Amino acid sequence: MNEFITTASVWLNYGLTMVLVLIGGFFSIMAAVGLLRMPDVYTRMQAATKAGTLGVGCMVLAVATHFTRLDVILESILVIGMLFITAPIASHLIARAAYFTGAPLWDKTAYDEMRGCYDADSHVLHNKPGQPPQDCDSRPSLIAGRTSREIMSDEDDEDMSDHAKTGRGTRTRAG
Repeated sequence: MNEFITTASVWLNYGLTMVLVLIGGFFSIMAAVGLLRMPDVYTRMQAATKAGTLGVGCMVLAVATHFTRLDVILESILVIGMLFITAPIASHLIARAAYFTGAPLWDKTAYDEMRGCYDADSHVLHNKPGQPPQDCDSRPSLIAGRTSREIMSDEDDEDMSDHAKTGRGTRTRAG
C-alpha cells in the first residue's frame, strides 16, 4: 500500500510539473507572437509584459513542484514575487521612455491621454491624479502615426501664433 501511495504522489508531482511547464510555455510563446504581431512599441510591451510574466511564473512554479525541497520552493516564491513587482514597473518605465523619445503611436490609436498635458522639456505631467485635467486637450487625439515630439511641437507653434495675435510677446522656455 505504501508503494502505491508513493508512486501515485510521484506521478501527481510529475503531472503537475508537466502541466505548469506547458502553461508556461504557452504564455511564453504568446508573448513572442505578441512581440512579432503587435503594431507599435506600446502594444508590444503590453503583450511581452503580461504573457511573459505569466509564462515565466508558471515555469518557476514548475521548478518548485518538481524539486520539492523547502529551499527551492522559497526561492521560487521569491523569484515570482520579484517578477510580479518589477515587470509592471519596468513596463511603465519603457512606455514613458518611448513617449519621451517620440515613438510613433499605432495608426488606429483613438486617444492619447497625455496629449497636451505633458511637458517634453521637464518631463512633468501638468495635472495631478484624481483631478480632472484643467489645461489639457480633452478632445480625442488625431495623431495617428505621428510622434509625441511632433505633436508637442505643433502645440508649441499654436501657442506662439496665439501670442503673436494678441501681441503679448513671445514665450520663453526656462532652462
